[in-house]
Amino acid sequence: MASELPCTVIALMFAGQIVGQSVWGQQGSTWGAIIGAIAGFALGVYGVFATVRFYEGMEKTSKMKRTYRPTLEEITEDVEFDVDDDDRNETRQ
Repeated sequence: MASELPCTVIALMFAGQIVGQSVWGQQGSTWGAIIGAIAGFALGVYGVFATVRFYEGMEKTSKMKRTYRPTLEEITEDVEFDVDDDDRNETRQ
């Protein structure tokens, strides 16, 4: 995500330079690069904003997931393990 903004600026600056040069010549190359860089900056900022908003939304939904909570009957249930039975049998013998 850190490279999204600079990559967008460079890509659109290069595209603007090519389009400007093909349409208006050498002077258009400079203006195309400037306009492309400005458009790339605006598009890059929006892209970063949208990405951050998407990840924050994912984080909020993942925190709101319900975890398993046992019922009161399960919590208060008396559990007998097989190990306990073996210990009792050994002490009786």
